[in-house]
Amino acid sequence: MNAQQFYQQGRDKGHLGLYKEAFEDFNQAINLEPDFVEAYILRAHARNLIEDKVGAIADFQKAMNIYRSRGKSTIADLLHVPIQTLQNEIKMDEQQ
Repeated sequence: MNAQQFYQQGRDKGHLGLYKEAFEDFNQAINLEPDFVEAYILRAHARNLIEDKVGAIADFQKAMNIYRSRGKSTIADLLHVPIQTLQNEIKMDEQQ
């Protein structure tokens, strides 16, 4: 399978609530195409749903860097919101 096929398979699994399996498909897509920005974003969402907030932040940051390298700073800036939200959730979890 190619990167796009793994990505689509991951999306389909994510829609079914199979987040760990979707995560693995996004890994495969990224391994085949290291700058597959959409795969990083959906892998970040999958990671968040399997309680890997730190990994989700890393994926959002990687996507942000890819967008910036492509001259799409406006899109990159939008990723600050989920990053900040996850960082806040981590801080709240640590305080409990």
